[in-house]
Amino acid sequence: MRNYSGMILAFLVTAVIFTAGCTNQPAPEVSVPSTIPTTPVPTTASPPVTTTTIIPTTSPEVTATPTVIPTETTLAPMADPTDVSRITFEFYYDNDFSVEYPSTWTIETPIDTPYPVGPFYVYNDPHFKTPYRFVTLTSPDTTKKFVALIKDFERAGTFTLNPAIERYREMFQRDYRDLSAANYLGNYKFFASGTAMAVSYDVRLPEGTTYYPSAYSIKTVVSQRREYDFGFFTNTENFNKYRNLKEIMISSVNIPETEIHTISTVDNSTTIL
Repeated sequence: MRNYSGMILAFLVTAVIFTAGCTNQPAPEVSVPSTIPTTPVPTTASPPVTTTTIIPTTSPEVTATPTVIPTETTLAPMADPTDVSRITFEFYYDNDFSVEYPSTWTIETPIDTPYPVGPFYVYNDPHFKTPYRFVTLTSPDTTKKFVALIKDFERAGTFTLNPAIERYREMFQRDYRDLSAANYLGNYKFFASGTAMAVSYDVRLPEGTTYYPSAYSIKTVVSQRREYDFGFFTNTENFNKYRNLKEIMISSVNIPETEIHTISTVDNSTTIL
């Protein structure tokens, strides 16, 4: 039994030794520190970096404001009142004549007529001296004019005023070839004006006509030395509206040459009135 146990023990020792020889592995190499000295590389300290967070902002909307350039507002001139009692009148006068007119009107002395119609159709008539004399009075709104034309005879006392209306109808047909004087020329009068003779008449063209002026009144006075022509010019619409104004102006015309003077004798003293 003891021998049998010794055999088992020997067998086990042999197995252990055999097993140890089979599993013996080479020992891992041990890292040997290098003997070459190394110079440490200094490191530069980086400056601290400040990080700024950029928050995008929305640009405010820009609204373009137009530049306003101040301008002057010109008001249209006021028309004359149709009620003549509201009009302030003044007198215009020169060496030839005088007339009453609204104080707001302007006065000019042009070298020609603004409206070549009727007796105001001027040309080099051999019966008259040149130059002719013109006076024009104009309303603020320019819709009305009073025109005077003065012509000196080449030879005094050689012309008398024809009382027939035919002369003025012929003038009308010369000025308006497509219209009839019988329809549009009227209110014809032949009368004495002081020491002279005179004629007057109206012309009123139809509404919508292209002619201007489309309505007017004429007064012609013939003395021994001169022919005086006066006209109130406007349009057809205004003709009736300002009839009273026209009558005042035309009737207020005074011509010194044709005034009638009376002689008064008192105690051997003579006075001319």
